[in-house]
Amino acid sequence: MSDTPLGDIAYQAIRQKLLNAEYVPGDLLSESELAGALKMSRTPIRTAIDRLEKEGFLETLKKRGVLVKELNFNELFDIFDLMNAMHMYVLQIIEQEQYEMDLEEMKRCLDALVLASEEKRYRDYYENGLLLMRSLLATIHNRCFLDTFDMYKDKILFYVVATRSTRRQNQPYTGKKLYTEIYEALVARNFEQAKKAIHESKTKSREELVRSGIL
Repeated sequence: MSDTPLGDIAYQAIRQKLLNAEYVPGDLLSESELAGALKMSRTPIRTAIDRLEKEGFLETLKKRGVLVKELNFNELFDIFDLMNAMHMYVLQIIEQEQYEMDLEEMKRCLDALVLASEEKRYRDYYENGLLLMRSLLATIHNRCFLDTFDMYKDKILFYVVATRSTRRQNQPYTGKKLYTEIYEALVARNFEQAKKAIHESKTKSREELVRSGIL
């Protein structure tokens, strides 16, 4: 029997359903249904819901249930700007202080991203792109940078996967070309080209959301 508290188990289970777009913005959940699905009492469910509310995924509506929150794209764009600034800074430090990057891990993420794009697995595609960029941040061993990235990574994943899932648009996986350019620039230690590709990746992400009619 697992020693993990039931509240943590419920939290992880509900969170994964959100990230897999099994629960999407606008869905109204109930504590009793969640408890039944996870075969546990409502107490750990409430603990999980409270944590997910603090993270911005859910909102409890009095006498109505638990709402999966609508996507706040202004917040998403702010996160893109923050991530972009962090990566630009890290590239500058890597170049100045000659840090060695984990190119093997980046290549693993890139290969997984390309495979996911071929198999049309939305979540794996976006998640591996984010993990590639996390690996770049990890180069300078700044725990605060990684904690900040981890805090927002799943929110980006939720936003993008939920959008693709609910709108069911057959959009191309354009990111793999940009991630390949980023990786190849890093292998060549061409940091100016890497910065340009990262900035373009952020711009393309914003344009893609606008083109989708989301804004």
